[in-house]
Amino acid sequence: MKRLVLAVVLCMISLYGKDLRNQILCSNQKTRDVLVMDVDGDWSKPESILWKWNPEGDPNIPPERLKAFNHMDETKVVNSGKQILVTSSTGGMALLDVETKQSIFAAYPGGSPHSADLLPDGTIVTASSAGNKLMLFSRRDGDKAPYKTFTLTFADAHGVVWDKLLGLVWAVGKEAVICCRYNFDKEDPQLTIVESFPLMPNPYWGHDLILLEKERKLLMTGRTMIEFDTMTGKSRQFLKRKSVKSISIHPETGEQLVQIPKENYWNDTVTLLNGDRKWTLPDNAKIYKARWFSY
Repeated sequence: MKRLVLAVVLCMISLYGKDLRNQILCSNQKTRDVLVMDVDGDWSKPESILWKWNPEGDPNIPPERLKAFNHMDETKVVNSGKQILVTSSTGGMALLDVETKQSIFAAYPGGSPHSADLLPDGTIVTASSAGNKLMLFSRRDGDKAPYKTFTLTFADAHGVVWDKLLGLVWAVGKEAVICCRYNFDKEDPQLTIVESFPLMPNPYWGHDLILLEKERKLLMTGRTMIEFDTMTGKSRQFLKRKSVKSISIHPETGEQLVQIPKENYWNDTVTLLNGDRKWTLPDNAKIYKARWFSY
């Protein structure tokens, strides 16, 4: 088993130059780049970029669709680190293959997509804030575009995650966090709200949403930071801090990586929540979300 793990690590290093695991994944709205950055590097130097995707260099994104990826927001590692799921508030969503650095699937939910997640059968769920909706995009093998879609109305939908233990889709919006049941039918995909949990203060204006699987907690940002227990349905204030655009918890060290805007909704810097370490992209970058490359 140890030899197998070592072989996998060596393979990843040979493919990417440096193991991407535990590095920092982020989006830069100024350049439309999705980046994996060296956690130990000097981000002002090009060699700190370990991996990069830009829609303009992707042959699977047609020229007429490039503007749908102008304002990259969500960046999420899925499928055991083999893929990255991205959304853009200008309307696009794409599933990226880490090895080829190209999209293998794209859709255009519109309505300012702010988050997405990959469901076990390959279907993708998105959350669009201005569109007040969650959407499902079912996929068949080899499809680079949606097969079937489904839309569920949800006010100011901003964050969405799949909970494999409970078999539920969680989403946060204007006033509540909801859990939904997915029917696992690619021919007729549907989401059904199982329960809705009001959040305080109301309206909450939820933004980012992450699941801590072992702890069975959801962490969400909005007018304050809330910890929600998925087993009891109870919530508490995690931290009295608003305007946090993204939070990511390192699965081994517990380090809390955040993007707290210094201008409008972006920052050129991401930091640990306790403030004892920070990373800055050059040229007045506009980082929206940043996450540990973990799985």
